[in-house]
Amino acid sequence: MKQLSLIFTILVLVLLLTACNNKAPLIEIEAKISPISEKEYKKIDATRDSSELKQEDFKIFEFDFNMEHTDSVKERKVEMYKFDNLSQVLNGIDGNLRYWHGSWYSQDNESENFATYHQEFVFYTKGLSDNDIKKAFSDEKITVSWTNHKNEQIKKEYNISDLIEFNSNN
Repeated sequence: MKQLSLIFTILVLVLLLTACNNKAPLIEIEAKISPISEKEYKKIDATRDSSELKQEDFKIFEFDFNMEHTDSVKERKVEMYKFDNLSQVLNGIDGNLRYWHGSWYSQDNESENFATYHQEFVFYTKGLSDNDIKKAFSDEKITVSWTNHKNEQIKKEYNISDLIEFNSNN
């Protein structure tokens, strides 16, 4: 009876470990647009005609993408469309210089069970509505694909304009 109980316990543990190891990846994406702070406003390039530029004419875009997964996920691929080209996307809204300055970093090593991308930039928003800003990002997509433990190819696509949240606090 003790052997049967031990075998049953081991089988349950194996099933639990297998089930836990085959979880879908955790994907978190945040795209937030907020007013810039006083400190950020002071960083704006003084060589430009800043006499007419007010703090409320600028916003900051903050983007975070995080993906974590178990070893059961293979061949992870994250594609960020035009993210290296956002200055052209923003400046193309109406021909005005919209992109001011920003920074970007990522860590996406195949040997690790996570990927992270971060971008933030300040842009000129005078004369633009929230809908105008969302429309500018309507073609910007993120595609995430991987092979799961059953050798099935999984692919998810996210549109940046659907993810953008506007925050009134800086």
